[in-house]
Amino acid sequence: VARGVYIYFLAKISELLDTVFFVIRKKERQITFLHLYHHTVMPMISWGATKYYPGGHGTLIGVINSFVHIIMYTYYMLAAMGPQYQKFLFWKRHITTLQMHGSPSAPFD
Repeated sequence: VARGVYIYFLAKISELLDTVFFVIRKKERQITFLHLYHHTVMPMISWGATKYYPGGHGTLIGVINSFVHIIMYTYYMLAAMGPQYQKFLFWKRHITTLQMHGSPSAPFD
């Protein structure tokens, strides 16, 4: 379990780099307050979890957060695959709701 928590921490670092790449590519429009807040706070939270609580009940929050990211990135993948996949993207409006309720660092929980 501790190894999984460490891998989760590394994933949060890579997601923070996603934000850095947005800035480098001058795609600031894609950086919302929620995105910046989440991708700044989550590496700090996951570092603390990795160092002090690398197992147990706290890992459930990471599992939920990972599930939300799987849903999100599946949507992005389908959207990038072209117009023939648009019919499969009817659930776009539910993603933000899922992000707000499935994120341990969401400001509106």
